[in-house]
Amino acid sequence: MEGERTPLLRKPSPIGSSPNLATQSSGLQWDPVRGTKAATCVLLALTLERLAYYALLANLLVFLSLGGNTPKEAMTAVLVVGAIAHFSALGGGWLADGALGRYWTLILGLGLYVIGFAMLTAVAGGILWSNTHASLPQLYIIFTCIGVAAGTVRANFPSFGAEQVRHGGGESVRKFFNWYYWCVNSGSLLGVGFLSLVAQEPATVAGGFLAAWGGAGAGVTLALVLLAVGKPYYVIYRPGSSPLLSTLRILHQGISGCWNLRKSNLQRHGGGISRSPALSSRSNPNPVNSPSWLDYAKMRYGGSHHDSTVEDVKKLGSVLLLLLLLLPYWLVFFQIETGFQEQGVHLKIGLAPDNTFNIPTSWLSLFDQLFILGLIPLLNGFVYPALDRRGVRVTLFGRIAVGMALSLCAAVSAGLLETISMQHWHDGHHVEQIIHNRKYNSSDVSVLWQVPQYCLVGMAEVFAGVAGLEYVYSTAPKPLQAVAMGLLSAVEGIGSLLGTALIGALSPAWIPQDRDHFQGHLDYYFFLLAGIQGVTLVGFTISLIIKRGSNSRTAALPDSSRISNLSQTPNSRSSGTTVSSSTNTVLSS
Repeated sequence: MEGERTPLLRKPSPIGSSPNLATQSSGLQWDPVRGTKAATCVLLALTLERLAYYALLANLLVFLSLGGNTPKEAMTAVLVVGAIAHFSALGGGWLADGALGRYWTLILGLGLYVIGFAMLTAVAGGILWSNTHASLPQLYIIFTCIGVAAGTVRANFPSFGAEQVRHGGGESVRKFFNWYYWCVNSGSLLGVGFLSLVAQEPATVAGGFLAAWGGAGAGVTLALVLLAVGKPYYVIYRPGSSPLLSTLRILHQGISGCWNLRKSNLQRHGGGISRSPALSSRSNPNPVNSPSWLDYAKMRYGGSHHDSTVEDVKKLGSVLLLLLLLLPYWLVFFQIETGFQEQGVHLKIGLAPDNTFNIPTSWLSLFDQLFILGLIPLLNGFVYPALDRRGVRVTLFGRIAVGMALSLCAAVSAGLLETISMQHWHDGHHVEQIIHNRKYNSSDVSVLWQVPQYCLVGMAEVFAGVAGLEYVYSTAPKPLQAVAMGLLSAVEGIGSLLGTALIGALSPAWIPQDRDHFQGHLDYYFFLLAGIQGVTLVGFTISLIIKRGSNSRTAALPDSSRISNLSQTPNSRSSGTTVSSSTNTVLSS
């Protein structure tokens, strides 16, 4: 897929110079100073975009609740925005790879952002529709616009930024991604910290949600301006063939080949129709030698793709399996913007003795981000090196299992806190508190008791989230890494949609309206999430134990036995390339 990396503008190369020397959109050759300026513009635009996106997710539930929407409707809307953003990343990657290129796709995405936040600000100001239950269907137009914008830029910011410094070598790329991660979390801290205070404290900061959404809109507008201003410094590549479309064609040909084979077999057995030699070779009765369904996309089985390309797509199977196992983890993770927020408004938010200061419930999510920023350097700088010196290697799967366990603990912690809060309320420990001029019934349990569950989610992300990302990147074949990252984002979107379906199924029995909060059972909802995560963790752990035992038995076999087993595999009768692949698989296991 490297064919897409052709600069849009290129000066004629002087005699003796490298034909692959990169040029920028202005026609000048790439140099470190201009590359640094280009990367700086990209990172600043990224920070402002993340500020706006996380400010929306952190405050949308309260915003919709103030309009009279039920907790089910508000939580569903937040999850839908996240799902649209994650699924749109696939479309954003395809648009950049096969049509517009990364720069113009980013411009398009930020433009959609500006339109979406302008409309949302108009709603908060009473100019466009109104923030009421009756206007929720119209509000989904805005949510869709912002979600598509978020997914489009999310798919292209990392790659576009790295392209600006990639000719400086691997060290430049590593530095860029370190700053990239720092800017993502900095934008999140600013959006959740400052704009949440603006949104939920209209008595002290004028404007409330009107000022918050207006500030977020100004942020994405400035991001768009910064990205446009930096254009003379950018290295811009022409769009080429899309790996996503190639993968879809292989899947289509594989399914079509299997269907045609099945249909021909039915005709042969039912009507006595004789088959051609080609069909006979494609339906070998020996199951050991029978091709898999994806093999029918290969040229030798009637498809149009080379063997190596199809084999690369096959390797995505293990990636997809792991991503599906992470679905319960994402169900718990998305509680940061949904379930934990719904729980927080029914806990005591007053901090001072006379309750003169109310902490915005979305501020609690800052503990998740701060914990991530502190724990990653600690693990990479001290814990992992210390374990390596002692000969203890923490595998990717081991880190994922630890993350799943921490995710389970986070859900249990939230469930226990809700149980205690409900008990206090039923014992008569009531507190009436005002959030954005709306009265909420709450218990006298402090909202700060949510800190442990947020920290546990942050720890789970450091282990399961980061290790899952690393596994996807390291396992996926290089030509299909963009597709694998798109699958990662899509599975996160599936997790968000599953959360939406779960909330719909459990409302209003467990998740009633805010005025009846303590007649519901939000604690049961958290315990259910913990149970789903626990079952997945047990199954994942058992599979790791079985795999380790299988690998140990294979390693204990004499070399002659392994060679004998290898010589009996069907791949040993295939081409030399396939034999080499099989040999590597057996010996590495």
